[in-house]
Amino acid sequence: MRFSLKAAASIASASALTLATLPMAAAETAPYQSFNGKDSCISIDSNGNVRAPQPGECAQFGKGGPGNSDAQARNVIFILGDGMGHQEITAARNYLKGANGRFDGLDNLTASGAYTTFAIGKDGKRQYVTDSAASGTGWTTGTKSYNGALGVDIAGTPHENLLEMAKNAGMRTGNVSTAEIQDATPGALGTHSRNRSYYAPSGEKKVVGEEDARENGGLGSISEQIIDTRADVTLGGGRKYFDTEVVEGGENRNPFLTNKNDGGKEWEAGKTVRENAEAKGFQLIDDKDGLAGITVANQDTPVLGLFNDGNMTRRYEKTVPVKTDGTTTPEVCKTQDNGNEPTAAEMTKKAIELLDDKNAEKGFFLQVESASIDKADHDADACGMIGETEQIDEVIKAALDFAKADGDTLVVVTADHAHTAEIVPDGQPSVSPVTRLKVAKDSRDGQDNVMSVAFGTVAWQDKDGNDTFASKKIGDPFDNPSFSMQHTGTQVRIAGFGPGSENLNGQMDQTDAFYVMANAMRLNGGTEGGQKPWDITSGNKLQSLAVRNEAKGSDELCYLVKPGTAPAVGDCAQFGKTGQGIDKTKAKNVVVMIADGTGDSEITAARNYLKGSAGRFEGLDNLDYTGYQTTFSLDRETGLPDYVTDSAASGTAWNSGVKTYDGAIGVDLNGKPVATMGEIAKAHGMKIGNVTTAEVQDATPAAFAAHALSRSDYAPSGGKDLKQAQDKQLRENGGLGSISEQIVDLRADVTLGGGAKYFDADVKQGGRFGAGTEWTAGKSVLENAKDNGYQVVSNASELAALQNSDEPILGLFSDGNMPRRLDRLVPTKDGANADSKVCAANPKFTDETPTLANMTGKALELLQNDNGFLLQVESASPDKAAHDSDPCGLFGEVGQFDEAISVVQQWAEKTGEPTLIIATADHAHATQITYNDTETAGLTSKVLTADGSPMTINYSNTTELESSSKPGTPGYEEHTGTQVRIAASGPGAANITGQIDETDIFYAVMNALQLDPSKSSGDTQQAGDDAGKGTDKSANTSSQGSSDKPALFVVGVLATITAVLGAIGFIFQDQIQPLLAQFLPKF
Repeated sequence: MRFSLKAAASIASASALTLATLPMAAAETAPYQSFNGKDSCISIDSNGNVRAPQPGECAQFGKGGPGNSDAQARNVIFILGDGMGHQEITAARNYLKGANGRFDGLDNLTASGAYTTFAIGKDGKRQYVTDSAASGTGWTTGTKSYNGALGVDIAGTPHENLLEMAKNAGMRTGNVSTAEIQDATPGALGTHSRNRSYYAPSGEKKVVGEEDARENGGLGSISEQIIDTRADVTLGGGRKYFDTEVVEGGENRNPFLTNKNDGGKEWEAGKTVRENAEAKGFQLIDDKDGLAGITVANQDTPVLGLFNDGNMTRRYEKTVPVKTDGTTTPEVCKTQDNGNEPTAAEMTKKAIELLDDKNAEKGFFLQVESASIDKADHDADACGMIGETEQIDEVIKAALDFAKADGDTLVVVTADHAHTAEIVPDGQPSVSPVTRLKVAKDSRDGQDNVMSVAFGTVAWQDKDGNDTFASKKIGDPFDNPSFSMQHTGTQVRIAGFGPGSENLNGQMDQTDAFYVMANAMRLNGGTEGGQKPWDITSGNKLQSLAVRNEAKGSDELCYLVKPGTAPAVGDCAQFGKTGQGIDKTKAKNVVVMIADGTGDSEITAARNYLKGSAGRFEGLDNLDYTGYQTTFSLDRETGLPDYVTDSAASGTAWNSGVKTYDGAIGVDLNGKPVATMGEIAKAHGMKIGNVTTAEVQDATPAAFAAHALSRSDYAPSGGKDLKQAQDKQLRENGGLGSISEQIVDLRADVTLGGGAKYFDADVKQGGRFGAGTEWTAGKSVLENAKDNGYQVVSNASELAALQNSDEPILGLFSDGNMPRRLDRLVPTKDGANADSKVCAANPKFTDETPTLANMTGKALELLQNDNGFLLQVESASPDKAAHDSDPCGLFGEVGQFDEAISVVQQWAEKTGEPTLIIATADHAHATQITYNDTETAGLTSKVLTADGSPMTINYSNTTELESSSKPGTPGYEEHTGTQVRIAASGPGAANITGQIDETDIFYAVMNALQLDPSKSSGDTQQAGDDAGKGTDKSANTSSQGSSDKPALFVVGVLATITAVLGAIGFIFQDQIQPLLAQFLPKF
């Protein structure tokens, strides 16, 4: 079920946008906010009265679900990694499998999407950072609730959960966790409690409150309710709470079960919960050996396994982060003794064994949780987090093995919320405590590779709240008393395998997960006291995602090659040059859309602010298929992974299919030029376009158009002020020339963006270069462009007036980067405690500043032709705003990205041209959604969202809180190394699903267009010699890996404009030593 696209008003200027009815009466109208959340999810009416959203009212697709598949599943296994956001998944994969490796379970699910996790407070305001209880209530009952609530809405009313529905339908059920079994996630499946801490009926800790106590007419403590709910298999920790005495005897109080089997026994006061459970027929076990001895579990003899007094033991010993300057000693994760406890995978396998009865009429529903990813993150324990992510991967592998053999089981995998961990640049100081980890998988003899994981959501403070960061020495541990790192509010990954898994694809809410599972099991309402029956949506089928080419082996790490050898084009792609092969439909056109620095956290924060937490981006959230891609680059000196990429290496990866070093543009690790998608498409007779809100010489647009050893090689002259290219890049020294010159040489049909001042630099080397471009020394780059037939525009009016023409178009709309739509908001140390701010319009963004949507629409108009086109579009300044710790700038530029996607969708629908649209990011950034009124290690801002609720944004991925070079402004925020979302629609879109690498995008595009990348090899492009005489020096530029020989430089020539354009080749000149002496800052 696809949401209809908004009309053209969705991409209009601020004056044309109006704010819809908000979920809060006090909400303010702000520029570019356009609330479009579901009316049914509004929790404060127009009179200011709080209302409790009911089951399904906040689900993006309603109770019927998206209808991508109407397949029915006999069994459903729901697997949850508590706190397992994208940072956690990526960090654990890096450490355990290598950056280019694959998890055996987690990375081999066939369908994937993203879901939002917000909660709703008792006061009706949004809680943008959920806890596990409210989140668990979302997927177990389909109901939004407040943090701390289990199985009840914000008014405290219980709602039927999946386990109860499955039992009422005659299915077998299981509830497995590595936490205390009373903890939020297992508690949400088995109980209904107004407070997640109501563990026990009596005792000294976590005793049930008066309103829920059995003696006061309540449903009882969580431990008592677990017994009343009576799953066939219940396994986890929390043993000590079952040893507390029952206060009130009597009947089973569960409000929804239609057949209460209590083993013929009612509750007996004075005895412990455990003793009552045994009397009711439960088989109680306390260790791994006891679990192995169980052979049957049913309603007559259900199993209760309690393997620890508290939470079960983590796999790895605890690590403690420290104050670092980038040189603190790297650690290695060490396993610890877990006594006689079963692992999560062992519990899962036993639960499946006990629940699966092929002779029974009905199947089973099983929930499994790896709980201590979250608990380790709260403790700032990097190794603990990694070990528990490893446990969930093993659980998923066990579930997938069963599901593949069974053929009738839906496996669903997700998290309840994201968490604090961030993969940050290694080798530099940080305001956050950091654990440096030696990654053995990515190391060679004598070359240790290190990953840094930061925990910045709690401020450095002593017991009195005084700041301690300045007094700490390098290497001192983060030792705040009784600290607990914060959850974060980003959307999280949801993925699946088996019948109905296609319904997990796309953008949804956690409450949608409830309906995906319920509908797959045909538990679509009708139980007395539960939800009324509903119709299951059908007929909106997506292509099946179950059959695809095999990914490379998990141990095939593309960078573990002979030192001095560069990985070849395609070596790092998860699915190689053939791609996934799910959809082999040919596309006429491809539009690759990049939101620079826009990870899931940036997407979620911007959506909350602009559309509301239950709202949708009209473009970004309505692409048909979703997946996730890794973004690591390679270290220039070692060739091993750099876990935090920059935009240059990332842009080279998807444009050329090769991993390279940070700062590299269109060259491999050894500095050898590699053909770009734009060059290949042009060589096949297609039109090409390059649109950005950055300087057109910036990393992303440059990677489409040029080949440079350094991303800063902007201009042929002008010194530092104009980012003059390094000597070996200059044409007078035999190089390919500056990025500005190469942009002109490429002769893309449309090039739009900023960076005008660099085109004013004088050309030093004349002659004939590129596609027959005649250069005149002494004239500026811009003058040379005009002399060679370029039509140049400089404002929105001139852009709008352009008509179709055979002349290439060069639009330069600002001297530098184009202005951001929203004015800068500067965070402070106590911003989380301050009043909420509303973002203001940027006065520099005038009517003559074309929007990204304007530029994209005009590019589509100019590029349309019989042979098709390839267009790259970048919203550049989500990244630049995040570097500035500027949430408002970020929101506005993510909004621009969404509007541009809508334009492409509308164009494709209107023209009917088969167009593949891919939308993704080059890397994630530092933005974190954290709790209101809580200080962090960094700087925070509080904003008023389209919901009318306050939201806090944290930036703590920097070396300094205040810039030493620009006093009075925040320090420079760095990128983070997490995997990022990718989404697509159109022919070949299904090939970006699942878990891929950014280099897989190159082949997704090539295969959709049915282009042969190797056709650019061996052909020539004409270059000017040192004297500008047009000497032709050719060399083969095959897209194979290069050795440690000196790099050759590439130039090329296209055939005449009256013929079908010939294939592009490259010419290299000998004796050019690769690369600058040091890395440049990441942008």
